Amino acid sequence: MKFYNFENVDNLPEDWSQYFDYKEDLEYLKREAAKIGLGFDNVIVIGNGGSVTSFKAYSICTQKNVFIIDSMDPALLRKVKNSCPKEKTIVVAVSKSGNTLGVIESLMEFVNYQVVVVTENEEGALRHIAQKMNWQIIEHPNVSGRYSGATSAGLFPALLAGSKINQIAEGIESGYKYKKEAYSLAKYYFDLEKKGYSEVYISCYPWLLSDFRSLIIQLMHESVCKDGQGQTFYFSEAPECQHHTNQRFFGGKKNVIGTFITVKKWWDDKEIKIPEKIADLELKDLRLKNLDGLSYSKALNLEYHGTKNEADRLQIPNITIELDDITNQTVGELLSFWQLVAFYSAILRNVDPFNEPAVESSKNITIEEIKKL
Repeated sequence: MKFYNFENVDNLPEDWSQYFDYKEDLEYLKREAAKIGLGFDNVIVIGNGGSVTSFKAYSICTQKNVFIIDSMDPALLRKVKNSCPKEKTIVVAVSKSGNTLGVIESLMEFVNYQVVVVTENEEGALRHIAQKMNWQIIEHPNVSGRYSGATSAGLFPALLAGSKINQIAEGIESGYKYKKEAYSLAKYYFDLEKKGYSEVYISCYPWLLSDFRSLIIQLMHESVCKDGQGQTFYFSEAPECQHHTNQRFFGGKKNVIGTFITVKKWWDDKEIKIPEKIADLELKDLRLKNLDGLSYSKALNLEYHGTKNEADRLQIPNITIELDDITNQTVGELLSFWQLVAFYSAILRNVDPFNEPAVESSKNITIEEIKKL
């Protein structure tokens, strides 16, 4: 990865976490997967928050049909169930605590399917349900959900979906070498927050990385936004977002930091071919024949440069993260890099990176409301 428009900081804080030193036993996961077999076409993953956001980021690495259920919306449950005959489907329910209400509610729609659960808590409801139903149980380590991409929570469903988890794990390990860059970006955001920049707008140009949205937003909100501190992150696929959110970025309140995600080598690049009969037609004084032979990746990069150059002209702070290419390894690298950014962002504000008290309180209110029924 390469980083543009912010300077590296040499003095890293000494704070570190054992979470980033955790090494999942990949052979254990493979042995457990072998018990299930691979004779299915569909993988349904049921989870909320950190139980599924890392797996979503791995979605481009999968080979099977993947369906993620992160809501008990009956329309979603019906759509997934209608798409997945039980004889061709494996269901993976993930909850570190084992007490995530939404996971258990959604899981009840699939009790007649082959199910495997990933959980840590010995006393959690999900483990007790699995034991009663004779479902396979995969152990979840004591790692906070949003930081669990390198654990069974993210890697086991990825394995079942046909991903090369060794390569992803290697990428995650490699990503942790970007500690200096991650701290520098965290400090860049932090310093600008103190100047009134309360929002971060992420424009992601590689479509294949669009499923990083939920993970990055969760990491930066749950880890950092405490004690009245932290910034609001929003993430949009580019260049589509240029047709709506750029109006906010350029024309709205000047409290937004731009963050562009690009890639140097695009996957499956092709050239634009203009039929001869329309080559002389014009689009805003541009003849269509000028597009002939232009690669789609070049066209996309020109869209990025147009937005970045306008941000520079308007003196809107912005940075760029450029991946070399998009592979299992670089997906893993990007995941662990954002884990580090979130961790250091919390350290800079003197808040706990690994708790989420406001989230827990709303969950408890929901349970109390159900008790009243």
